[in-house]
Amino acid sequence: MSLADNVLIEKTAKGDSLTFWRRVIFYRIFTLLAIACVPVYFTSVYLCIQADLLSMAVFDTIVYAILLFIIYDKNLSDRTRFSIGSLLAFSIGFGFLVAIGPSGAGFFWLFIFPPLTCILLGKKASNLAQVINAVSLVILGFAYHFDLHIWPSIDGYNWVIWAVVVVNFIVTNAIVTISTAYLLGKLSSSLESTSTSRRATVIGLAKLAEYRDNETGAHLLRMQQYASMLAKQRYVDHDAPEELTKAFITEIALSSVLHDIGKVGIADAILLKPGKLTADEFEHIKAHPVIGAQVLESITQFAPECGYIKMGRDIAGGHHEKWDGSGYPKGLSGIEIPLSARIVALVDVYDALTSPRCYKKPFTHQQAVSLILEGKGKHFDPKLVESFMAIHTLFEKLSLQSLDEDTSPLSVTFLPS
Repeated sequence: MSLADNVLIEKTAKGDSLTFWRRVIFYRIFTLLAIACVPVYFTSVYLCIQADLLSMAVFDTIVYAILLFIIYDKNLSDRTRFSIGSLLAFSIGFGFLVAIGPSGAGFFWLFIFPPLTCILLGKKASNLAQVINAVSLVILGFAYHFDLHIWPSIDGYNWVIWAVVVVNFIVTNAIVTISTAYLLGKLSSSLESTSTSRRATVIGLAKLAEYRDNETGAHLLRMQQYASMLAKQRYVDHDAPEELTKAFITEIALSSVLHDIGKVGIADAILLKPGKLTADEFEHIKAHPVIGAQVLESITQFAPECGYIKMGRDIAGGHHEKWDGSGYPKGLSGIEIPLSARIVALVDVYDALTSPRCYKKPFTHQQAVSLILEGKGKHFDPKLVESFMAIHTLFEKLSLQSLDEDTSPLSVTFLPS
């Protein structure tokens, strides 16, 4: 396997292999919390108003608003979302302790703060969370002891009891957090190994088609970059399809390389012909989406949970369909065409136009843009064309850098965040 292929595998595997699962855990925990807290929120605000604790009512409202914000705002990065969510747990716990004293609810929220931070942000962040907990509890204890902060009257409670509780809290919290960090480290290592192997398999399948078609690893890299860029841009639109999630973007960045896997079933005399194809030869070429979809469908029978292969099947079988129904092999139209295939259809055409082929010189970026605009609502999903136009200069930059003989295409790293 060449250096380009190795870098391609590393590039697709780059990053924290726990990111997807962290995202799943975050949304499950905080979405459930948002739903469960609806009656709690209204009850709490009502009781606070009745008890003339307006500050607590305002605090509860702010906390719930932040909770909804981090769940539904698409523009937040994962790290920002996870950080705010973790700090929310600390804020609730510390707020309870300040307002109503050494309650179980306050200590509970503070206790989950470091382990939750460990799960969402990693070991270093969880160490910082433990320090924040310890410092906050010590400061609160001093404030209580020197009458700088008054709690509701608690018979028999004093600073010694508080100190014993705090020490035991910090020790047990550290044990749980350290154990969580250790288990996550092992899980991360296992996931990284599994993910790398799976991605290497996908890249290997894609290379089968490339070796037949005299392509290079640069083409696969560009396809990954282009597909990811376009999917990310469409994702931030207010009317983005529900299926277009961050997990979808992660998958299409890899699955896009499988678009031409069906070319393994096309004869060399046709596939590598330098001149114009005859009508009969073109009919043979048109069979490659069917072959590709069938090959990948057969693989899904052995790996039914593998999203990369399923999406690859949709892309391989549908990337030559057209929005107006004039494409092949099934003549699908509009949203009947899988979203992943619609994305790859556009970026594949752009790459084909702007790359040299044995039968043509590369088109300029502006020529490619003009042709894509011409195909809006005909060949291409009109919404995707609008997304493409919003970032087409990034496509041009990647295309030019890839075609520059003195610049390695493997160094391109300007995906929009």
